[in-house]
Amino acid sequence: MNQLSNALMKVGKWADKNEYLNAVKEAFQMFIPFTIIGAMGTLWTSVLCNANTGLGSIFPPIMALSFLNPAFNAVNFCTIGYIGLGITVLVGALLGSSKGHDPIYCGLLSLLCLAGVSQSSMDVAAADGTVIETIKGIFNSNLGSTGIFTGIIVAICSVELFNTIMKIDALRIKMPDKVPGSVAKSFSSLVPGFLVILIMGLISLVIYTVIGGYLNDFIYNLIQAPLLRLGSSLPGILVFVLIAVMLWSVGLHGENMINGVLNPILISLMVENTEAVEADGATMNIINFSFYRTFLCTGGTGMVLALTIAFLITGKREENRSIAKLSLVSNLFNIGEVCMFGYPVVLNPILIIPFIASSLASIIMGYVLTAIHICPIMYVNMPWTMPPFLLGFLASGGNIMGGVCQLIALAVSTLIYLPFVKLYEKQQAAAE
Repeated sequence: MNQLSNALMKVGKWADKNEYLNAVKEAFQMFIPFTIIGAMGTLWTSVLCNANTGLGSIFPPIMALSFLNPAFNAVNFCTIGYIGLGITVLVGALLGSSKGHDPIYCGLLSLLCLAGVSQSSMDVAAADGTVIETIKGIFNSNLGSTGIFTGIIVAICSVELFNTIMKIDALRIKMPDKVPGSVAKSFSSLVPGFLVILIMGLISLVIYTVIGGYLNDFIYNLIQAPLLRLGSSLPGILVFVLIAVMLWSVGLHGENMINGVLNPILISLMVENTEAVEADGATMNIINFSFYRTFLCTGGTGMVLALTIAFLITGKREENRSIAKLSLVSNLFNIGEVCMFGYPVVLNPILIIPFIASSLASIIMGYVLTAIHICPIMYVNMPWTMPPFLLGFLASGGNIMGGVCQLIALAVSTLIYLPFVKLYEKQQAAAE
């Protein structure tokens, strides 16, 4: 146990100190409120005020509010539709700040580099190949879910290039002391900024010359698509879950350790579902960010609300029941630290077993229930503090079976915890 704990602690410390993973993790955490705002737009147009698939099909009077749908579509478009753009700016700003540069400048530089490597025109041709019109602009494929990984890579590369070039003193324009500081700072970064944008443009040109496609296509096919296939598979998500709960079992915040890798995958999958619903298409990805929250984090990571319920059902020792009563309210809002450090679960060989087993079982159950069409596919991002049942209900676009399936997973997790709670209390009695 000590060897495993030491190994996991080393991994956790490395992840915690990695500036790239931290920048990506914090960027997604900062953008999550906007994905929730965008989800509100989807709920309105797809669940409430929709005559075909929403409340409007069973309660026609609500369609009197359909004149508001374009506004809610705009809410979705400018948030979820531009997630790649937002993540690019945030990663650039956060990484630049960690290196001691102006975060606003680095965020803007990352945005300009993304624009510089993106497709900016498209020819509309007739059947005989004659060009009818040339459409100019940056297309949504570079700014939405399919552009997330491109944005991350462009932001990291542009800030790293800027940081390296800024160290070359000869390339920095020095202004007289009497010049205002803001002006002097702008001129100091003029040449480095120009070189960064130029270099990124040249890299994009080389890629286009070699493969005949744009940087976003190259990164999507080489990196993003394989990662999405991995993350959307049951074995893939089980590996991520196992890593998260094992880190938690030694006292490290599992999600914080792996979110730099996991969040870009799961949020991309969820945004793909949301975009499909907006386009009146079928949702595709069973596993996504909302699914992960619904079937792993009920009460907190490890389905620890089930542990609290198990102690309230079968626990005999007053100290354990007191902790259960204390943690119940926080568990209802998916805050599990009271359980993790109260009983505790951390470094507790007996409770770690069901903690891991219930996590894996809940994910498998959620996947199977969704695959056989009992549980609806999740596509709406909800605040992580949303109570059980409501989370599953709203994340599935107001489908009651989403909430019911979350409660089923909670019940099964409780059954897994029950015998280990009894065993743990026997151990406590023997220790006394």
